Amino acid sequence: MGPTLAGEWKAEEQPPASFPLADVCSLTNAADPNNQYSISLGVLPVSAQDAAELRKYDVRRLKGHYVVQPVDGGVGQDSWAVDPAAAGPWVVFRSGNRLVKVSRPLGGKGQLNAVKAVARTIERLPGGFPPTRSMHRRPECERGTAAAEKLLAAKAAARRDTLVNGFVSCRWASTRQAAVAIGGGLGSDAAIAFTNLRNAGTGPVVSNRRVPVGQEGWQQDNGFLAYQLAENAFVTVVAHPMPSTQSAGVLALARALRPIHLR
Repeated sequence: MGPTLAGEWKAEEQPPASFPLADVCSLTNAADPNNQYSISLGVLPVSAQDAAELRKYDVRRLKGHYVVQPVDGGVGQDSWAVDPAAAGPWVVFRSGNRLVKVSRPLGGKGQLNAVKAVARTIERLPGGFPPTRSMHRRPECERGTAAAEKLLAAKAAARRDTLVNGFVSCRWASTRQAAVAIGGGLGSDAAIAFTNLRNAGTGPVVSNRRVPVGQEGWQQDNGFLAYQLAENAFVTVVAHPMPSTQSAGVLALARALRPIHLR
């Protein structure tokens, strides 16, 4: 979509979005690095009913982070928009039965309108979206497939396994569910999540519990799990959506994948 926007833009591939499973790229304006957008394109086709369920998921997720509710997005089919005061806005819409999310990392006056303008540009692209492979597998992740598909209660319809900075991440998904394990080193999201869960588990208000995986593992009541394998190796494991009834299944997935993150 770069040629359809004014100015020069640099497109870069980013790690996949875990739920709903999506391929992601960033667009950055060459003249202004702060003028940046993240574009997510869903891997699997979704129906209007699927989109409605995913919007409900956004509502539940927002309750724990921002005092804001989604509103009608005004872009494409079944769209919604979110404009938090403390973060950049985003718009989600359905086009050609694929779910698209456009977001900005920075908030501020007029930013939601800018996001909507880019979303409309994407919606008008001639020819729709190119087809994409549903399966991108890495052999290391196969150790976790059986445990992941128990969490999905079905065969995975899509996969996005990646290797980033030497750490393997594995993602299995259906239209409305996903199972994800993401590895990382010091300073990574996995390391930050581990520190946060450990601090919460040992603080005055205990919101999670220690679990037997890796050198030290912690799991929230909603199933989200983070553990440390070595001084510079951390992993997060989660099922989306995050019902507490799947906590044991998330732990089983973490244990199944533990050997691949020790490499």
